[in-house]
Amino acid sequence: MSTAETTPENAAGSTAENRTTFAVTYVYGGPADVLAARRPEHRAYLGGLVEQGRILASGPFDDDGAAGALLVFSAADTAEVERLTDEDPLVRHGVVTERTVRPWKVVLGRVG
Repeated sequence: MSTAETTPENAAGSTAENRTTFAVTYVYGGPADVLAARRPEHRAYLGGLVEQGRILASGPFDDDGAAGALLVFSAADTAEVERLTDEDPLVRHGVVTERTVRPWKVVLGRVG
């Protein structure tokens, strides 16, 4: 059994040099009861991605606007982020009605 830890530098066989930061936004529009029922599964799934170094930060918007969330990913490309978010239980069960994936350049401060 290996004792090597999965970090952003070695997640999925990648190195830090070939990973990009992505900002992902979700808009929730599906049934509220489905959101409530799937939230624990959603958080467990995202928690696994945090442990793998693929998600740097994640959380719901905290205002009176449309219900949704911001997720900050470290990934090789947009396709990887789309694949990972496609597996999110909230996406699979129709709670996420809009998703955007955009490369994000951190200029000031640090994420993750």
